[in-house]
Amino acid sequence: MSDYGRSVPVHWNDCDPARIVFHSHYVRWMDEGFHEMCRARGLDFAALVEADASFRGSPLVNIACSFRLPAMYGDVLEHRIHPAEFGAGKSFVVRHSFLKSGASVATGEQVRIWGHADASGTLRAVPVPEDVRAKLRGE
Repeated sequence: MSDYGRSVPVHWNDCDPARIVFHSHYVRWMDEGFHEMCRARGLDFAALVEADASFRGSPLVNIACSFRLPAMYGDVLEHRIHPAEFGAGKSFVVRHSFLKSGASVATGEQVRIWGHADASGTLRAVPVPEDVRAKLRGE
């Protein structure tokens, strides 16, 4: 199992009047990073939708973020996405770390499901296919 890493440059419009990254950008970066990791590991959501019209992606059902140090305009953060953790249910956890010069700036956690629409069009969580689990774990 392996982490997925990417760089996140902090732009002027990512900052609030205190000149630090506004909290909601971490949520956006976690979502963007998750989808970037999926593409890099062979999970193409557009292709999955094309192959199965009932597929609805991997929606968030819970999210959390803790802030440790300020990140500011001009910083380049290292975003580490840790292997997905699967329990007995239909959801899975994706943990995120944001580092600046090796120091922890923020940590986050997403709880996601593998979503499909039932016959009425209602979103339902379904078991994550084993090949998808392996890709999300970085295997």
